[in-house]
Amino acid sequence: MRENLQISMRDGQYVEMLAGYHFGPDDLTRLRRVGGLVEKAAAPVLYWDRMPGTEEQAEEIAAIVTLGAGVDELQDGYMHAECLSESYMVECVGMELLRAAYEQTAERIYASTGKWLSGFAFVGDQTPFERMEAIFRRLAPEGVSYNQAYMLTPRKTVAFLTSLRGERRESYCNICADCTNFSCRNRPEDGRNNLTYGYRRIFGEKEREV
Repeated sequence: MRENLQISMRDGQYVEMLAGYHFGPDDLTRLRRVGGLVEKAAAPVLYWDRMPGTEEQAEEIAAIVTLGAGVDELQDGYMHAECLSESYMVECVGMELLRAAYEQTAERIYASTGKWLSGFAFVGDQTPFERMEAIFRRLAPEGVSYNQAYMLTPRKTVAFLTSLRGERRESYCNICADCTNFSCRNRPEDGRNNLTYGYRRIFGEKEREV
């Protein structure tokens, strides 16, 4: 199933980003401008479907969320122009848009199933890389691919498995709260926002060796 998502930055969100992403007050105008370009370039799409269950394994939901190739093109343009600050801003706004996409993903699947997502088992974190093939075979996402190192294209794309439950989680944006990857390089010293594979993808983690 393919569904277009409608996501955007919230009022005041750029101000909140300043401290969280280590920007200074003087960066706000530029961050807003770059963020507006990211929002225009993004074409967020959700692909999802049920994965066949077995007697030993409960039914799962497979999902892929992507912001589309336009965000990559915008970021690549900044990189080629050696505008590194703007390129980093694209990364940060992309993260925030994916956070909103996770929340909307839960709502869309609830609208179809009457059940809420249990969480997000990202490929490369709680879900083994080797299950990527089965996920892609089931969903057949248009314009999304992965290479031999299981890196997804477009870059602002994540793949995950989940299950369904009766009650809604308090938040689907704060998906790092349950992460067990204490070695994650994006985990801050206070441990409040350790980033799972889904977020490390945004930061352009080096390809896994094969």
